[in-house]
Amino acid sequence: MDNDNRSGLNIDDNKTNINNDYPPTRDETELGKPLPSERGSELLLKKEPDEIPLQNILPLVPRVGLIEDTDTSSKNASMAETVTQGSEVDTVGGALDYTSGKNDTDNEEVKRADMNEDLACLPKNKKNILLFCFCLSMFIDGAGVSATFLMTAEIARDLSIGVGDQAWILGTYAIAFGSTLLLAGRLADLYSPSKVYSIGFVGIAIFNLIISFMEDKYSFFVLRAISALAAVLTIPSSINMIVQMYPDPTEQTQKLSIYGIAAALSNSVAIILAGLFMLSSWRWYFRFVTIVVAPFAALAWVYMPPTKAVASSLSSKDKIKRLDLIGVVLLLSALVLFILGFTQAESKGWSSAIFLAPFLVSLAMFGVFVFWEARLEEGFGLLPKGIWRFPNIFPLILMAIGINMWFNTAQLRISTYFQDVLGISPILTGVKLLPMGITVVVVGALTHPFPFLILKPRLVLPVCTLACLVGSLLFAFSDGGDGMNYWKFIFPGMIIGVAGGIIGYIAANTCIIQAFPISYAGISGSFANVVFQVGGVVGVAIQSGLLNTGNGTIEDWTGSRNSYFFSGSFVILGGLVMLVFFREKRLEPDQEEV
Repeated sequence: MDNDNRSGLNIDDNKTNINNDYPPTRDETELGKPLPSERGSELLLKKEPDEIPLQNILPLVPRVGLIEDTDTSSKNASMAETVTQGSEVDTVGGALDYTSGKNDTDNEEVKRADMNEDLACLPKNKKNILLFCFCLSMFIDGAGVSATFLMTAEIARDLSIGVGDQAWILGTYAIAFGSTLLLAGRLADLYSPSKVYSIGFVGIAIFNLIISFMEDKYSFFVLRAISALAAVLTIPSSINMIVQMYPDPTEQTQKLSIYGIAAALSNSVAIILAGLFMLSSWRWYFRFVTIVVAPFAALAWVYMPPTKAVASSLSSKDKIKRLDLIGVVLLLSALVLFILGFTQAESKGWSSAIFLAPFLVSLAMFGVFVFWEARLEEGFGLLPKGIWRFPNIFPLILMAIGINMWFNTAQLRISTYFQDVLGISPILTGVKLLPMGITVVVVGALTHPFPFLILKPRLVLPVCTLACLVGSLLFAFSDGGDGMNYWKFIFPGMIIGVAGGIIGYIAANTCIIQAFPISYAGISGSFANVVFQVGGVVGVAIQSGLLNTGNGTIEDWTGSRNSYFFSGSFVILGGLVMLVFFREKRLEPDQEEV
């Protein structure tokens, strides 16, 4: 047997040692080579033992292995039965079970029950229904931010919210959502992701309905934050289950791209929906969310099997330890202060104490968080211990920040200028921005027949950023898009820029998720979304600051032009970094490595 045994099962000449640590540490492997449990692979179907290629094993619980032919009769007199070729290591319940070529009746029943609960074994129609539910929850989560852009003024008037407090209409949701993403990801990894998702999806329906009846601004702020906490539970848990439901790497990439399209589509379609409901009242938008979500939440509850967590073998006490509550508090505080500082910078200024104090304290707390995580053993931290050594993680982070910065700055400034300066109604503003949504659907769909758009990021992503730069330049020279300037500059800018942006968004999101071990599948999705959130918040804050570089009037487009120069330059920088520093990494082991 190959001495490089990465399954956690070590057999030497004198003893058999079963390592039950979770997850497997990287010192068990050759430096720089990921464990089999950290790689995508094909679902292991029932075959004769000799027919099973090792690289086709995808453990949903990363303590699995096959024992190859070894003369255990002469080496292990203490073992009751010899381990023969093809013997299975059973991971049901987290315990390793050795048999002499066959399992007893009880084990067979347990294994069959486990397979019935396995998402990868669901019929195709059930998988499609669940994937639709996952995409719907992702759409609603994104719409919770973008739709608020249009509804802020009316909500402020209805609830008597002053100008200085209007930022909290969006801020309460954004801060609660962005700061708890990683905690939700850890919950999805340590506990049943189906339960985590169901609680969040049902919570979205309940709290949006309650919000629609609020008459007090403070109650509105609190419930918006609580609704964000419910929404954030659906993201990492759904990504976790998508990864389990589609273990084949190519199919998994395609399904994650659909999930990414749903997120990007929410930015443009939600504006149209909000504009439609504002013809009556902003309250009907939140009621509409409940009407749409409630039946699908019930459907997901019925169709979704009771999915096991990747850490299902751990006791409740061990799960609490691995939740890393100290790290959660440190990171939560840092993210809250960071987002708070940048959201206040828009209205209070970059030199104000309300920006500088939270921002500087957040940087210090980020440093403390990194120091704390470095002290913890593998599996006990909020993030994987070797995350900063993951292949291409830094270029991908820069790419994700730039892409979401581009989307947020492009859409927000155009929509507000159309309404505040050109006097276009919210619904017509949504219609004028509709080409963004159409482009997202059409171009995003191309990732299925042409998977190289996602699988070749080193070549594709620089081209995507170039398209975003072209879009930014067209926006910059549009002078606000009045009259024919809309068709000359804004319209082609949306088509070209969004075409590159949506492929960049899907590719960056997918590459970050697949860079993580499967034992951190929930955290991977959360981490990607935190990076996107940071890019959006920072981009909008910088854009707001650059608006003052003109003559200070809302009609002047000089500051807007400078903001588009900045966002275009930043995103093209990300593309150049990808081109120079990104290295293609083979995700699946070959026979020699195994």
